[in-house]
Amino acid sequence: MRKIWKFLLHHLKSDFRTADYTATAFLVIVAIIFNYRFDVEDRFLDQQEGFAKFFFYYLFYAIPYYLTLLFHTRQTLNNYWNKRTFWVRSQLALLVLSMDSSVPFLSDFIHSNFDDALIYWAYKVLINLISIGTVFLPLFLFYFLYDRPTHTHVYGLNARKFDVKPYFVMLLMMMPLLLSASFHPSFIRQYPMYKTSEAHLYLDVPEYITALIYEVAYGLDFVTVEFLFRGFMVIGLIHVVGRRAVLAMAVVYCFLHFGKPAGEAISSIFGGYILGVIAFETRSIWGGIIVHLGIAWMMEIIGFVQRQIQ
Repeated sequence: MRKIWKFLLHHLKSDFRTADYTATAFLVIVAIIFNYRFDVEDRFLDQQEGFAKFFFYYLFYAIPYYLTLLFHTRQTLNNYWNKRTFWVRSQLALLVLSMDSSVPFLSDFIHSNFDDALIYWAYKVLINLISIGTVFLPLFLFYFLYDRPTHTHVYGLNARKFDVKPYFVMLLMMMPLLLSASFHPSFIRQYPMYKTSEAHLYLDVPEYITALIYEVAYGLDFVTVEFLFRGFMVIGLIHVVGRRAVLAMAVVYCFLHFGKPAGEAISSIFGGYILGVIAFETRSIWGGIIVHLGIAWMMEIIGFVQRQIQ
Protein backbone atom coordinates (compact mmCIF):
# COMPACT_ATOMS: atom_id res chain seq x y z
CA MET A 1 0.00 0.00 0.00
CA ARG A 2 2.92 2.35 0.66
CA LYS A 3 3.97 1.98 -2.96
CA ILE A 4 0.48 2.87 -4.21
CA TRP A 5 0.36 5.87 -1.88
CA LYS A 6 3.66 7.11 -3.31
CA PHE A 7 2.28 6.71 -6.83
CA LEU A 8 -0.75 8.86 -5.94
CA LEU A 9 1.27 11.60 -4.26
CA HIS A 10 3.70 11.79 -7.15
CA HIS A 11 0.90 11.94 -9.70
CA LEU A 12 -1.08 14.60 -7.85
CA LYS A 13 2.03 16.71 -7.36
CA SER A 14 2.62 16.66 -11.12
CA ASP A 15 -0.95 16.85 -12.41
CA PHE A 16 -3.13 18.64 -9.86
CA ARG A 17 -4.38 22.13 -10.67
CA THR A 18 -7.13 23.50 -8.44
CA ALA A 19 -9.18 25.10 -11.22
CA ASP A 20 -9.01 22.02 -13.48
CA TYR A 21 -9.91 19.52 -10.79
CA THR A 22 -12.68 21.77 -9.43
CA ALA A 23 -14.23 22.13 -12.88
CA THR A 24 -14.02 18.37 -13.38
CA ALA A 25 -15.60 17.71 -9.98
CA PHE A 26 -18.44 20.10 -10.83
CA LEU A 27 -19.00 18.31 -14.16
CA VAL A 28 -19.16 14.90 -12.49
CA ILE A 29 -21.42 16.05 -9.62
CA VAL A 30 -23.93 17.69 -11.99
CA ALA A 31 -23.91 14.62 -14.24
CA ILE A 32 -24.49 12.24 -11.32
CA ILE A 33 -27.36 14.32 -9.91
CA PHE A 34 -28.97 14.67 -13.34
CA ASN A 35 -28.60 11.00 -14.22
CA TYR A 36 -29.98 9.63 -10.95
CA ARG A 37 -32.74 12.24 -10.83
CA PHE A 38 -34.03 11.42 -14.31
CA ASP A 39 -32.55 7.91 -14.76
CA VAL A 40 -31.05 8.97 -18.10
CA GLU A 41 -29.27 5.75 -18.96
CA ASP A 42 -32.11 3.34 -18.19
CA ARG A 43 -35.01 5.50 -19.41
CA PHE A 44 -33.37 7.05 -22.45
CA LEU A 45 -30.10 5.49 -23.62
CA ASP A 46 -31.11 1.87 -23.14
CA GLN A 47 -34.46 2.50 -24.83
CA GLN A 48 -32.81 3.50 -28.09
CA GLU A 49 -32.29 1.03 -30.92
CA GLY A 50 -29.82 0.51 -33.74
CA PHE A 51 -27.49 3.30 -34.77
CA ALA A 52 -29.32 5.86 -32.60
CA LYS A 53 -28.39 3.91 -29.50
CA PHE A 54 -24.74 3.76 -30.54
CA PHE A 55 -24.71 7.48 -31.41
CA PHE A 56 -26.24 8.63 -28.13
CA TYR A 57 -23.84 6.45 -26.14
CA TYR A 58 -20.99 8.01 -28.08
CA LEU A 59 -22.14 11.52 -27.07
CA PHE A 60 -22.69 10.27 -23.52
CA TYR A 61 -18.99 9.37 -23.24
CA ALA A 62 -17.33 11.81 -25.65
CA ILE A 63 -18.69 15.03 -24.14
CA PRO A 64 -17.33 14.49 -20.59
CA TYR A 65 -14.08 13.05 -21.94
CA TYR A 66 -13.22 16.02 -24.15
CA LEU A 67 -14.55 18.55 -21.63
CA THR A 68 -12.20 17.16 -18.98
CA LEU A 69 -9.26 17.53 -21.33
CA LEU A 70 -10.45 21.00 -22.34
CA PHE A 71 -10.38 22.12 -18.69
CA HIS A 72 -6.72 21.12 -18.69
CA THR A 73 -5.64 22.91 -21.85
CA ARG A 74 -7.69 26.11 -21.87
CA GLN A 75 -4.88 28.11 -20.21
CA THR A 76 -1.84 26.09 -21.23
CA LEU A 77 0.33 25.75 -24.30
CA ASN A 78 -0.34 22.01 -24.68
CA ASN A 79 -1.15 21.46 -28.34
CA TYR A 80 -2.14 17.80 -28.46
CA TRP A 81 -5.53 18.93 -29.82
CA ASN A 82 -3.72 19.54 -33.11
CA LYS A 83 -2.16 16.10 -33.25
CA ARG A 84 -3.69 13.46 -35.50
CA THR A 85 -2.61 10.67 -33.18
CA PHE A 86 -4.63 12.22 -30.32
CA TRP A 87 -7.83 12.23 -32.35
CA VAL A 88 -7.26 8.76 -33.80
CA ARG A 89 -6.61 7.20 -30.39
CA SER A 90 -9.27 9.09 -28.45
CA GLN A 91 -11.89 8.45 -31.12
CA LEU A 92 -11.01 4.77 -31.29
CA ALA A 93 -11.39 4.46 -27.52
CA LEU A 94 -14.75 6.24 -27.50
CA LEU A 95 -16.08 4.34 -30.52
CA VAL A 96 -15.26 0.89 -29.17
CA LEU A 97 -16.66 1.87 -25.75
CA SER A 98 -19.87 3.14 -27.36
CA MET A 99 -20.23 -0.02 -29.40
CA ASP A 100 -19.61 -2.18 -26.35
CA SER A 101 -22.20 -0.26 -24.31
CA SER A 102 -24.88 -0.14 -26.99
CA VAL A 103 -24.37 -3.50 -28.80
CA PRO A 104 -27.29 -2.61 -31.10
CA PHE A 105 -27.18 -5.98 -32.87
CA LEU A 106 -27.04 -8.34 -29.88
CA SER A 107 -30.71 -8.53 -28.89
CA ASP A 108 -31.88 -9.43 -32.40
CA PHE A 109 -29.14 -12.06 -32.69
CA ILE A 110 -30.12 -13.73 -29.41
CA HIS A 111 -33.84 -13.76 -30.17
CA SER A 112 -33.14 -15.30 -33.57
CA ASN A 113 -30.79 -18.04 -32.38
CA PHE A 114 -31.83 -19.09 -28.86
CA ASP A 115 -34.86 -20.79 -27.40
CA ASP A 116 -37.11 -18.63 -25.19
CA ALA A 117 -35.91 -20.49 -22.09
CA LEU A 118 -32.31 -19.47 -22.85
CA ILE A 119 -32.80 -15.87 -24.00
CA TYR A 120 -32.27 -14.15 -20.63
CA TRP A 121 -29.28 -16.26 -19.63
CA ALA A 122 -27.72 -16.09 -23.11
CA TYR A 123 -28.06 -12.31 -23.10
CA LYS A 124 -26.42 -12.00 -19.66
CA VAL A 125 -23.51 -14.19 -20.78
CA LEU A 126 -23.02 -12.71 -24.24
CA ILE A 127 -23.32 -9.08 -23.11
CA ASN A 128 -20.13 -9.75 -21.14
CA LEU A 129 -18.32 -11.91 -23.70
CA ILE A 130 -19.09 -9.47 -26.52
CA SER A 131 -16.36 -7.17 -25.18
CA ILE A 132 -13.76 -9.56 -26.57
CA GLY A 133 -14.96 -8.65 -30.06
CA THR A 134 -15.99 -5.02 -29.51
CA VAL A 135 -13.08 -3.92 -27.32
CA PHE A 136 -10.16 -6.32 -27.07
CA LEU A 137 -9.77 -7.35 -30.71
CA PRO A 138 -9.94 -3.81 -32.24
CA LEU A 139 -7.49 -2.41 -29.70
CA PHE A 140 -5.11 -5.35 -30.01
CA LEU A 141 -5.22 -5.01 -33.80
CA PHE A 142 -4.43 -1.29 -33.45
CA TYR A 143 -1.49 -2.16 -31.22
CA PHE A 144 -0.23 -4.78 -33.67
CA LEU A 145 -0.42 -2.37 -36.61
CA TYR A 146 0.78 0.88 -35.02
CA ASP A 147 2.36 0.52 -31.59
CA ARG A 148 4.17 -2.81 -31.60
CA PRO A 149 7.34 -1.53 -33.32
CA THR A 150 7.97 1.15 -30.66
CA HIS A 151 6.11 -0.04 -27.52
CA THR A 152 6.35 -3.43 -25.81
CA HIS A 153 3.77 -2.79 -23.08
CA VAL A 154 0.76 -4.14 -25.09
CA TYR A 155 -1.26 -1.50 -23.22
CA GLY A 156 -0.24 -2.91 -19.86
CA LEU A 157 -0.60 -6.64 -20.53
CA ASN A 158 3.13 -7.20 -20.89
CA ALA A 159 4.17 -6.45 -17.31
CA ARG A 160 7.64 -7.25 -15.99
CA LYS A 161 8.64 -7.66 -12.34
CA PHE A 162 5.04 -7.12 -11.28
CA ASP A 163 4.44 -7.02 -7.50
CA VAL A 164 1.01 -8.49 -6.68
CA LYS A 165 1.14 -8.01 -2.90
CA PRO A 166 -0.20 -4.41 -2.68
CA TYR A 167 -3.30 -5.32 -4.68
CA PHE A 168 -4.27 -8.30 -2.54
CA VAL A 169 -3.76 -6.11 0.54
CA MET A 170 -6.12 -3.60 -1.06
CA LEU A 171 -8.72 -6.36 -1.54
CA LEU A 172 -8.48 -7.34 2.11
CA MET A 173 -9.00 -3.71 3.09
CA MET A 174 -12.09 -3.53 0.88
CA MET A 175 -13.74 -6.58 2.43
CA PRO A 176 -15.28 -4.82 5.49
CA LEU A 177 -16.64 -2.05 3.26
CA LEU A 178 -18.25 -4.54 0.89
CA LEU A 179 -19.78 -6.51 3.76
CA SER A 180 -21.21 -3.31 5.21
CA ALA A 181 -22.60 -2.16 1.85
CA SER A 182 -24.18 -5.56 1.24
CA PHE A 183 -26.95 -4.83 3.74
CA HIS A 184 -28.13 -1.77 1.83
CA PRO A 185 -31.33 -2.36 -0.23
CA SER A 186 -29.70 -1.09 -3.44
CA PHE A 187 -26.92 -3.69 -3.09
CA ILE A 188 -29.40 -6.48 -2.44
CA ARG A 189 -31.39 -5.47 -5.53
CA GLN A 190 -28.27 -5.38 -7.73
CA TYR A 191 -26.22 -8.38 -6.55
CA PRO A 192 -25.56 -11.07 -7.39
CA MET A 193 -25.56 -10.06 -11.01
CA TYR A 194 -26.42 -13.66 -11.89
CA LYS A 195 -30.18 -14.18 -11.71
CA THR A 196 -31.94 -17.54 -11.71
CA SER A 197 -33.53 -18.49 -15.01
CA GLU A 198 -34.77 -21.61 -16.79
CA ALA A 199 -31.48 -22.08 -18.63
CA HIS A 200 -30.20 -24.90 -16.42
CA LEU A 201 -33.50 -26.74 -16.81
CA TYR A 202 -33.44 -26.38 -20.59
CA LEU A 203 -29.81 -27.49 -20.77
CA ASP A 204 -30.43 -30.25 -18.21
CA VAL A 205 -27.46 -29.28 -16.04
CA PRO A 206 -27.16 -28.23 -12.38
CA GLU A 207 -27.76 -24.51 -11.89
CA TYR A 208 -24.23 -24.00 -10.62
CA ILE A 209 -23.01 -24.79 -14.16
CA THR A 210 -25.01 -21.97 -15.75
CA ALA A 211 -24.05 -19.69 -12.84
CA LEU A 212 -20.36 -20.55 -13.25
CA ILE A 213 -20.47 -19.91 -17.02
CA TYR A 214 -22.02 -16.52 -16.34
CA GLU A 215 -19.47 -15.63 -13.63
CA VAL A 216 -16.53 -16.51 -15.92
CA ALA A 217 -18.00 -14.32 -18.68
CA TYR A 218 -18.65 -11.59 -16.10
CA GLY A 219 -15.03 -11.76 -14.99
CA LEU A 220 -13.64 -11.65 -18.53
CA ASP A 221 -15.57 -8.45 -19.12
CA PHE A 222 -13.57 -6.78 -16.34
CA VAL A 223 -10.34 -7.78 -18.08
CA THR A 224 -11.47 -6.00 -21.25
CA VAL A 225 -12.60 -3.01 -19.18
CA GLU A 226 -9.10 -2.72 -17.71
CA PHE A 227 -7.56 -3.19 -21.15
CA LEU A 228 -9.63 -0.29 -22.52
CA PHE A 229 -9.68 2.17 -19.62
CA ARG A 230 -6.37 1.70 -17.85
CA GLY A 231 -4.60 0.10 -20.81
CA PHE A 232 -5.53 1.99 -23.96
CA MET A 233 -6.96 5.22 -22.49
CA VAL A 234 -4.05 5.72 -20.10
CA ILE A 235 -0.98 3.74 -21.19
CA GLY A 236 -1.88 4.04 -24.87
CA LEU A 237 -2.27 7.82 -24.59
CA ILE A 238 0.60 8.63 -22.21
CA HIS A 239 2.90 9.85 -24.97
CA VAL A 240 0.14 12.07 -26.40
CA VAL A 241 -1.85 13.51 -23.48
CA GLY A 242 0.53 12.91 -20.60
CA ARG A 243 -0.75 12.58 -17.04
CA ARG A 244 -4.13 14.17 -17.80
CA ALA A 245 -5.06 10.90 -19.52
CA VAL A 246 -5.79 9.52 -16.03
CA LEU A 247 -8.40 12.10 -15.01
CA ALA A 248 -10.18 12.08 -18.38
CA MET A 249 -10.36 8.29 -18.27
CA ALA A 250 -11.69 8.31 -14.68
CA VAL A 251 -14.53 10.67 -15.62
CA VAL A 252 -15.67 8.44 -18.48
CA TYR A 253 -15.29 5.42 -16.21
CA CYS A 254 -17.72 7.07 -13.78
CA PHE A 255 -20.23 7.55 -16.61
CA LEU A 256 -19.88 3.84 -17.44
CA HIS A 257 -21.33 3.08 -13.98
CA PHE A 258 -24.43 5.25 -14.28
CA GLY A 259 -26.68 2.21 -14.69
CA LYS A 260 -25.56 0.88 -11.30
CA PRO A 261 -26.36 2.10 -7.75
CA ALA A 262 -25.40 5.74 -7.18
CA GLY A 263 -22.84 4.84 -4.52
CA GLU A 264 -21.05 2.59 -6.96
CA ALA A 265 -20.97 5.32 -9.61
CA ILE A 266 -19.55 7.83 -7.13
CA SER A 267 -16.89 5.44 -5.84
CA SER A 268 -15.95 4.44 -9.40
CA ILE A 269 -14.37 7.81 -10.18
CA PHE A 270 -12.03 7.44 -7.19
CA GLY A 271 -11.34 3.78 -7.95
CA GLY A 272 -10.83 4.52 -11.63
CA TYR A 273 -8.48 7.38 -10.82
CA ILE A 274 -6.38 5.26 -8.45
CA LEU A 275 -6.16 2.38 -10.91
CA GLY A 276 -5.31 4.85 -13.66
CA VAL A 277 -2.46 6.29 -11.62
CA ILE A 278 -1.17 2.78 -10.93
CA ALA A 279 -1.30 1.95 -14.65
CA PHE A 280 0.45 5.22 -15.50
CA GLU A 281 3.27 4.65 -13.04
CA THR A 282 3.78 0.91 -13.59
CA ARG A 283 2.82 0.65 -17.28
CA SER A 284 0.79 -2.40 -16.22
CA ILE A 285 -2.94 -3.14 -15.91
CA TRP A 286 -2.54 -6.32 -13.87
CA GLY A 287 -3.00 -4.47 -10.59
CA GLY A 288 -6.31 -3.17 -11.88
CA ILE A 289 -7.32 -6.61 -13.10
CA ILE A 290 -6.61 -8.15 -9.69
CA VAL A 291 -8.50 -5.45 -7.79
CA HIS A 292 -11.38 -5.23 -10.27
CA LEU A 293 -11.92 -8.97 -10.55
CA GLY A 294 -11.46 -9.47 -6.82
CA ILE A 295 -14.04 -6.86 -5.88
CA ALA A 296 -16.50 -8.02 -8.56
CA TRP A 297 -16.38 -11.66 -7.54
CA MET A 298 -16.43 -10.80 -3.82
CA MET A 299 -19.60 -8.78 -4.43
CA GLU A 300 -21.10 -11.72 -6.29
CA ILE A 301 -20.25 -14.15 -3.48
CA ILE A 302 -21.60 -11.77 -0.84
CA GLY A 303 -24.72 -11.29 -2.98
CA PHE A 304 -25.30 -15.04 -3.19
CA VAL A 305 -24.93 -15.32 0.59
CA GLN A 306 -27.33 -12.42 1.15
CA ARG A 307 -29.84 -14.06 -1.15
CA GLN A 308 -29.74 -17.22 0.95
CA ILE A 309 -30.28 -15.46 4.27
CA GLN A 310 -33.05 -13.11 3.12
